[in-house]
Amino acid sequence: MTQTIASKGGAAAANRGEGLPPIVGLGDADAGGPVFAGTDVPLGYMFAYLDEAHNLHAFLDDFPQVSRGQALAAIRERVKASGAVHSDLEIVSGTPVFKGTRVPIDILFEFLAAGENVDEFVDCFPTVSRAQAVEALTVAQRALEGVAYETAS
Repeated sequence: MTQTIASKGGAAAANRGEGLPPIVGLGDADAGGPVFAGTDVPLGYMFAYLDEAHNLHAFLDDFPQVSRGQALAAIRERVKASGAVHSDLEIVSGTPVFKGTRVPIDILFEFLAAGENVDEFVDCFPTVSRAQAVEALTVAQRALEGVAYETAS
C-alpha cells in the first residue's frame, strides 16, 4: 500500500509543463499542512482547487507529481472525517447514512429525483442538517466529475 500523505513539507512549486503558474491562487491555501507522500505538494492545494470549483483533473494537470490514486485517497479521508456520511454494520446493516443519524443518504437522492429540494428533505428528516445534505451532494458531484474525466481520457 502506498503512503498518500506525508508530514509537513515546504511550499510546492507548480509544475504545469511549461512552467506556467497554477490556475488557482494558492496564497491562502494551507501550505504548512500535510503533503502528498513523495512530493512537496500540500494537500491544502488540492482542496483549494476543489473549493474554487475546479476539478481534480485540473489539479492533477498542474501538479503531475501527485498521482490520481493519492488524490482520491485524500478525498476519501476527508469525506470519512467530514460530518456528512458514515457507514457502520451496526447501523442500518452498513447502509451509508448521514453521520449521527439512521437516515440513508440514498433517500436524499430519491427526494431530488422526485422533484423535491434539499430544504424539503431536511424538513422531513430533521436529524439531518442542511449542511450535511449539501456536503453529501458536493461529494457526489465531485465523484461524478472524476468518473466523467476517467471515461473521457
